[in-house]
Amino acid sequence: MKRFLSLLLCLMLVAGIVPAFAEYDTHVSFTINAGHTNSEMDYTHDSLYEMISGKFNFDFEVYPVSKDKQKEKIITWVNGGTMPDSVTMRDFDYQMYVTWAEQGLLAPLPEGWEEKYPDLYSMVQTSGIYEQMKVDGVTYGIPHATFARFSGMQGTVVSHLSVYYRKDWAQKLDITIGDTITLKDYEAYLKACIDNDMAGNGNTIGFTDDPDNLCNLFMLFSGVDHDAFRKVDGKYVWNFADPGVLKGIQLAREAYEMGVIDPDFYLNESADATNKFTSGVAASMFINCAISSYMGYKSTFEESTGLNGGECIAITTIADEDGTPLGIQTNNWWAVTMFSPEIKPEVQERLLAMMDWICSEEGQLNVLVGIEGKDWEMADGVVKVLPEADGTYKATIDKYNSYNVFRTQGILADDYSFINPSNDQDVVAQVKQMYATRKQGKIILMDMDYEFFSSDNKAAYSLKLSDEVARLIVTKDIDVEAEWQKFINDNAGIWQPVVDDLNAAFAN
Repeated sequence: MKRFLSLLLCLMLVAGIVPAFAEYDTHVSFTINAGHTNSEMDYTHDSLYEMISGKFNFDFEVYPVSKDKQKEKIITWVNGGTMPDSVTMRDFDYQMYVTWAEQGLLAPLPEGWEEKYPDLYSMVQTSGIYEQMKVDGVTYGIPHATFARFSGMQGTVVSHLSVYYRKDWAQKLDITIGDTITLKDYEAYLKACIDNDMAGNGNTIGFTDDPDNLCNLFMLFSGVDHDAFRKVDGKYVWNFADPGVLKGIQLAREAYEMGVIDPDFYLNESADATNKFTSGVAASMFINCAISSYMGYKSTFEESTGLNGGECIAITTIADEDGTPLGIQTNNWWAVTMFSPEIKPEVQERLLAMMDWICSEEGQLNVLVGIEGKDWEMADGVVKVLPEADGTYKATIDKYNSYNVFRTQGILADDYSFINPSNDQDVVAQVKQMYATRKQGKIILMDMDYEFFSSDNKAAYSLKLSDEVARLIVTKDIDVEAEWQKFINDNAGIWQPVVDDLNAAFAN
């Protein structure tokens, strides 16, 4: 038997499945949700999974949840005591995190994790919120940095939500759109696409979006982070009550009444809106513009329409009336990993070891580009992507289902995407230009004290402002200003206590 096991291990080593079990000689099993998973995919039978699970001697079961429903599902899991061993929450809620930690619903990271897992710790430091993740001096979650090692991103990070538009339609209409576009010119482009039925179906849609992103677009004209609080002259205020928000609502209502916004936008979920654009029936959308997202939309567009995405799609940045680009600050992270309070210590340590390796340059390359020697090789210090047997090149996400799990366990893929040679280089260039353009404009800054403030009243704050904005946009024959003020007054019992807590903590 010993001879058989030795022979089996040797064969596994030769096959590249397991570098060694010396450090991880005890096999562990765990459950995981990573925010990019669905029930139709098999995540445990590809070479990437075999390589990483072999390296760290584990197997996992994926709890699949669509990204639109992930937050809701995680809340149910955590509060019900049924969460998987590890979850990586895309739409992280700091107040919720603090509450869960205080209630014992999350497992703390082991003491000394910073020294034991240095690459992981470095990544958390780069996210900028290492200290904020501590609850009573203990860390319960791992924020994943968006930009850390490869992107060269410095200073204030701005949101990548961008206007996608049909470049080919604009050219046919003799409309020139550059790196920026004013709202007036944007509406003119949308109206021209509709009036000329550029989709050729008798019902060309202008701007398609869901309520959240439509709100995000028009609130760029408000000058404030509308769904937050900020300090003004030493005192905190609720940003939704700022006069600039009313301006944004009025601009959106005017565009809706003009007919350039999808009349059914308020019924859309994010997938509905993007499908209308990528299927070729809409002129524009405002949505994620990470490099991977952009490439995904291009690919879906080409599959749906048979057209060349590079010739038909481009991005631009909304600008104010004088042409100054508009943007809003965002965090240098967008996902946080948390562990079940029932997780076994040896399982948590194995997960942390895996995450530490994924944060290293070796781990980043093997997860994001594929397996060294099979998918890429290092030539004179430069990563060289290797072709498939038929001479074509495939993205890692198209080769390995397990990539969807592993890519959110270290530094996020946004970072390496800037230098990944397998990426669409036209998309990379456009995204780089988008960031450069936006950083030269007016940037709405976040109030960091508010972002990482915790109180019972903040935990009870439950207003979904995009729903109210959508109502004020589509409802006919109303006094928008009066309705807006009524909403503010009617909900003072929800937002005013948060203002009071913030002033008690931070007012001058």
